[in-house]
Amino acid sequence: MQCISITDNIKLKNTIVTVGKFDGIHKGHEKLFEEIRKNANGRQKVVLTFETSPKAFLEDNANKTIVTESEKQMLCKQQNIDVYMKMPMKKEFLALTPEMFVKDILKEKIGATTIVCGTDFHFGAMAKGDVEFLRSNQKKYGYNLIVVEKEQYHNKDISSTSIREKISKGDMAEVNEMLDHPYSVIGRVEHGKQLGRTINFPTANIIPEAVKLLPPNGVYRTKVVINGEKFDSITNVGVNPTVESGKKIKVETNILDYEGDVYGEIIQVLFFDFIRPERTFSNMEELKQQIQRDTEKCRTLAGRKN
Repeated sequence: MQCISITDNIKLKNTIVTVGKFDGIHKGHEKLFEEIRKNANGRQKVVLTFETSPKAFLEDNANKTIVTESEKQMLCKQQNIDVYMKMPMKKEFLALTPEMFVKDILKEKIGATTIVCGTDFHFGAMAKGDVEFLRSNQKKYGYNLIVVEKEQYHNKDISSTSIREKISKGDMAEVNEMLDHPYSVIGRVEHGKQLGRTINFPTANIIPEAVKLLPPNGVYRTKVVINGEKFDSITNVGVNPTVESGKKIKVETNILDYEGDVYGEIIQVLFFDFIRPERTFSNMEELKQQIQRDTEKCRTLAGRKN
């Protein structure tokens, strides 16, 4: 997959394209990608996605993202997208009228001959462009439009907003149903204080990006992907209050029955079941005993659900 910016000196020709923020790459987004693949007929499959600067994110969960930029790229690659094009949130792009967006971006820059979008797609300055605008301008600009109905979960439209709400509550099973893939955290394993080794519980530690929306602090049944291979694991999200005094949230994962060294490796932690909230223990022995109980629960759940 080619990753480029709309500001790059590149012009594409004869492509099929879909446009959006694509936060989470959920079931609804996958329907758009499926339509692109089905109708490509040899053309380049393009995703145009909006790039938001970290300054635009507030501290509350509603403005954090289900996937980071690198995670979004990885998920688009898994969907067999050919070209991943980012649009920076700059004034000149935000000021584009719907007509300028179609003419200058979708046609001149991307070379779209087919545009795929959802029923509620809006674009251009003040979000004045919509499906009807695209439909009425097909002949004028030489493209055909494919409109895809929204995907539903329990008779409600799937949206990134509803998925964020479920993540914030730790409802990982429902999150994964709506995403159509496990919620995950991807990052490079960093050296910690290695306190886990003193109780025979070494962990692979990731410091998630500040914009990443995390589930509530606590212990989760997870799987870890290392170089394409999956391993059962148990993960703590939080500050580890028993042995740490800081406030920086970490994702600490013990990979069950794994002997390899993952320091410096980029791993993907897939979340499945919430086990318990994070809490402070009176001593290391109490913590060790609780970890053993948590691990046994994760093994049991993994055995039932794998």
